[in-house]
Amino acid sequence: MNPIISIITVTMNHLPLLKKMLSSLYIDNPPKVNFELILVDNCSTDNTEEFIRAHYPQIRYYKNAKIAGFAANNNKAASYAKGEYILILNPDIILLKDSIDTLYQYLQDHQEVGIVAPQLLNTDLSVQHSARTFISPRILMARIFTKGKDDSTNQHVKQYLMTELSQTDPSEVDWCMGAALLLKNSFYQQLNGLDEGFFLYVEDMDICHRCWKLGKKVIYLPSSKMIHAHQRSSQKINRKTLLHLKSMLYFFRKNRFKINR
Repeated sequence: MNPIISIITVTMNHLPLLKKMLSSLYIDNPPKVNFELILVDNCSTDNTEEFIRAHYPQIRYYKNAKIAGFAANNNKAASYAKGEYILILNPDIILLKDSIDTLYQYLQDHQEVGIVAPQLLNTDLSVQHSARTFISPRILMARIFTKGKDDSTNQHVKQYLMTELSQTDPSEVDWCMGAALLLKNSFYQQLNGLDEGFFLYVEDMDICHRCWKLGKKVIYLPSSKMIHAHQRSSQKINRKTLLHLKSMLYFFRKNRFKINR
């Protein structure tokens, strides 16, 4: 019997985080709905393959011969998916009770919705601002060059981060962070998956933008909760910052700097 949900995860030297994610998925808080996990290993050198083969032989594991971008790796995983639904899930996620089932039930019950995302929590269980408005060049510069130092005082940034968004009720939002996104497999194919023009970063905002353009909603669902062990990089302008800038420039250009629903 085919799974209902195909979980697709990309890892690259994330074994300590991946172990926690897998424990939450298979041991601590497994979903009731039938699922499969497709894991694409982006050339890890931390014994990920040996660990998976030894402890989780049920995982459909694929190791790249050469490093590829995040979008390309997720599309590769999705090409193997047998489920009616696809859950993009980062290896730094820890699932909490009923988190996947809650997303699945909501998407089943709301045909007008294209993508649904959970509430993401920090490791101290405080709420991450993972649902956001589409970004402008002004806000982009503020966030990149301050590394979030003014998130609590800059009114434009606060609006972008939707800091006043309900943390109890479902909300229509422009986009959600791609650490955990559920959508129908058929809709993923209709969207042509993630845009491989992005090597890293901004793929999540882009796919949500295209979801809206196809007449489907993006929903932030706080009743589904997951821990996201995400850490912002240092204050220095580094390679990740430059990759983020490159991806944002690509996003602005492909949309002719007109970013709306």
